[in-house]
Amino acid sequence: MLCAPSSPDNPLVGAVVSHSVLHPDFIAAEVARRYDLPAPVDAFLLYRGMNDVYLIKDGSGTQFALRSWRKTWRDVDSVGYELSFLDFLREKGFPASVAVPQKDGCLWFKTAAPEGDRALALYDWAPGCKFGDCLSEDTAHRIGALFAEMHLLGSQWIGADHKYTTDQAKEYSVWMPALIDFVYDRPDDLRDYPIIAERMAERFDKLAAEGMPMGVCHRDFHPSNVHVNEDGLITLLDFDALGEDFLMQDVKNYTWGNLFYGFSPAYSEAFEAGYASVRPFTAAEIENQELFLMAKAFRLVSGMADSSRSVGRGTLRFRGLDWLGDYIKTRAQALELL
Repeated sequence: MLCAPSSPDNPLVGAVVSHSVLHPDFIAAEVARRYDLPAPVDAFLLYRGMNDVYLIKDGSGTQFALRSWRKTWRDVDSVGYELSFLDFLREKGFPASVAVPQKDGCLWFKTAAPEGDRALALYDWAPGCKFGDCLSEDTAHRIGALFAEMHLLGSQWIGADHKYTTDQAKEYSVWMPALIDFVYDRPDDLRDYPIIAERMAERFDKLAAEGMPMGVCHRDFHPSNVHVNEDGLITLLDFDALGEDFLMQDVKNYTWGNLFYGFSPAYSEAFEAGYASVRPFTAAEIENQELFLMAKAFRLVSGMADSSRSVGRGTLRFRGLDWLGDYIKTRAQALELL
């Protein structure tokens, strides 16, 4: 017999699902039902990854982006933090891709999926192209200035009495078991990464106690998460990692992304100069630049290891582990973290 039938000794067992894909027809029907858009509404899956993103077109030809959060990335109720902040930015006239209200005024909804409830939200379509496809030092300077303005607005939104913690800055500690499994056949990584994680956490707590500036941060800003149109209009997007962190970490995330893409350092230098023109860096932030650059690389590899159960190991497993490991460890040694 080529297949085993169900029996008391061989029952059919429901599969455990880590990440399902919602059909575009379902997405289109939900958008048409929930949002005040002219018919017909069409949906196309753009990409499946950390979260799933769909292109939505209504009957007038207007485009939107719909995000379906991966169950293991964002709890269905925690997305309210991001969408509330984006709505505040909209009220302040800040150029960010923000959520479109539904007919009932809600900024997001949720749906049942095999792995559990998932959150979904419709966003304005960011005009233009990724900054990485239209590089300009002048534009990089303006992006940096806007990014600093976003940080200042974040302080307004969350309130002067808010007490920041380093929990999200040290999120890589939660991902360490997955990282250890990810690099199972790399003995040097198995030895070094836990040491780096522990010492970096201690360093972050020390910096926070000493008053290193913290705030509401994008936490994944890089040249692909900002669009520029033909008229030079800048739009920041993809805030799905939003949280509280060191402000300098947010800045260096962009600088590191510029390096990772292989762009000229001139663009990251212009970005940082633009940022400092609005919110000057403190002496402590300047002194710890290398720490935050190294931390970005460490967060990336540990975060991808944790996400590999849903998106697969190919993203970094077969591309960049040697480069990332050398980048992290060289700087960790210089910073006396290894």
